[in-house]
Amino acid sequence: LTEGQMITVPFTPAAIAAEATPINGSIIGEWKDGLCGCCKFGCCHPHLCCACMCPVALMGQVLTRMKMTWLGNTARNEAEYRTTFRNTICVIIVCLLLTFIPRFEDPDPVWVRIEEGIKTPYYIREYPELPLWQNIVNKALNLSVALAPLYAFIVLVRLRRAVRKKYSIRDERCSSCEDCCCALYCGCCTVAQLARQTADYEVQCASCCTDTGLKPIPPVMTV
Repeated sequence: LTEGQMITVPFTPAAIAAEATPINGSIIGEWKDGLCGCCKFGCCHPHLCCACMCPVALMGQVLTRMKMTWLGNTARNEAEYRTTFRNTICVIIVCLLLTFIPRFEDPDPVWVRIEEGIKTPYYIREYPELPLWQNIVNKALNLSVALAPLYAFIVLVRLRRAVRKKYSIRDERCSSCEDCCCALYCGCCTVAQLARQTADYEVQCASCCTDTGLKPIPPVMTV
């Protein structure tokens, strides 16, 4: 090579998916902000919109940042956590479909004439029962829909515990049941807090539709 010579090399830019970012050492061991800091970056910030309209999707994005599976377990390899957001979206879609599937309705009541052994016949209303298989289908559909909030609660508890461990945050309230209480009573605010904790929104741009809830980091080529 000589000075000023131009050369051409193949370079395929590939965006790098953002991951959970470390926080400043001066505030390690505590939350960046509280549960009620949702509007810190504005009322229309993508993370707040997701937390209000679809908290499970935002939870899936934070799980991906933390390299966890859609069940709240630590991923064994990259392939597992790269599909986390997609799997949580599938859970949402399946639950919505199950909600809108029509149930079998109870048969119309019938009037039955009672006259045996009495002088004055009278009528009573009887309510026929659903066939056994229809009753089982109804209960199965209702149970499936009821399991969706349970799934979100369990995974959110695991996620919050993992975030606290990563950032060395102690469980100081609710008699060591802080994760459960936050997930149960304030799930939307909790997942929004976790999103702010695992990203620096002052540096990284948020996005509603990416796997991590953050815009991909532009590739850098060093020569």
